[in-house]
Amino acid sequence: MSSHRPVLVAMIAIGLLMGCSSAQSGRPDGGDGGTYVALGDSFVSGPGIDDQDVTSPSCFRSNHNYASLVAQSHSQQKFVDVSCGGATTDTVSGPRTMEDGVTIGPQLDAVTTATQLVTIGVGANDAGATAGLFTYCLLPATATDAMCQEFASTYMPTVYDASRDRVSAIVEKVRAKAPKARIVLVGYLRIVPEEGQCATLPLTETRRAAAFMVESSLNSMLRDAAARSDVDFVDVRGASRGHDVCAGRDAWVNGIANVPGDGAYLHPNGAGMDNVADVVLGVLADR
Repeated sequence: MSSHRPVLVAMIAIGLLMGCSSAQSGRPDGGDGGTYVALGDSFVSGPGIDDQDVTSPSCFRSNHNYASLVAQSHSQQKFVDVSCGGATTDTVSGPRTMEDGVTIGPQLDAVTTATQLVTIGVGANDAGATAGLFTYCLLPATATDAMCQEFASTYMPTVYDASRDRVSAIVEKVRAKAPKARIVLVGYLRIVPEEGQCATLPLTETRRAAAFMVESSLNSMLRDAAARSDVDFVDVRGASRGHDVCAGRDAWVNGIANVPGDGAYLHPNGAGMDNVADVVLGVLADR
């Protein structure tokens, strides 16, 4: 890859699949009295998982995502979910112009001085990381060993430090808007198995190893960002060991095909969201 223009193209394509909206969740109105605010990208919003929030269809936000499940079980007065497929740190903290030309407001607008809990799941879309991982490593129609290796070993190492700083900056912006809120940074479920292959994610060993390295490094980046900002980190990558795409009925993430009613390709399914919610609730109960 002499140029990373394909990453930008892939980002646009994935953005079309997982566009965003500023509309709030169909659950109780957050407003200025909201006490739990969920921020993040498609691994938070839950594209393709029934039931989808009809008030924000372009965000592909499920009423069964982990944030909704945490809200049902955690003590709070109100809940507002502004997670949105395709979100980056830029669109969490600033406006976003959609493919139809409509500009929407920052996710951070949902955070107020009354907010008591904020979960954040963002960072993988920055600098085309997710788009590149999908395009160069995971999707059979576009991936090759050489492209995946170069993406993982040459391009991604230039991204991690800047992405960590940008995620840390989001945490600090949340803290400035909601000084009394508990802030929790949530990582990403693992996609690629530690070893082996399967029909739902047919990879060469070279691509599997390179993709596994990228996922692991992204997890370390988020852990470092949480430590730098002195907030809890929910290591769902660790929790999802043995529940990768190749785990069959135990998989928490779908393979390279959408599953009607149970999630988009290479994204969490309902079981994944259930289990992420359990891990988040465990962290919240630990203090």
